[in-house]
Amino acid sequence: MLYIALVVFAGCVVALQPPINAALGRTVGLLESGLISFAVGTLSLAVAVLLTGRGSVLRVAEIPAWQLAGGVLGAFMVVTTTMAAPRIGVLSTLVAMIFGNLVMGAIIDHKGWFGLTAIPFDWRRMLGLALVLAGIALVARR
Repeated sequence: MLYIALVVFAGCVVALQPPINAALGRTVGLLESGLISFAVGTLSLAVAVLLTGRGSVLRVAEIPAWQLAGGVLGAFMVVTTTMAAPRIGVLSTLVAMIFGNLVMGAIIDHKGWFGLTAIPFDWRRMLGLALVLAGIALVARR
């Protein structure tokens, strides 16, 4: 239950990012706001690693290059939501992003990528995605 609560809270925090970054972007520029956002995040994580880290960032040379994609994907997500939120609203931005998350999650589950156990795509999952898509249609109307 703790992890569910943490993820719900993280979802609330994610909803704060687009409008905060959009405001920053109006001041410094779109890509510049992404750079500043990631720099502050990097500094925050550096402090956390110094205070409580148990792993070794020095092992980065041992990892496959594809495992570094998270930073690039995160930067794309931040810049895209920063651009979209002022134009289509935060709710529409987040519902569309969640739909994308769910579609990719269904593909990853179905294929069993990244060493996960494959979970077949069935009618229940299709219905769930269709309902979220209907949600996009409802909240994106102006």
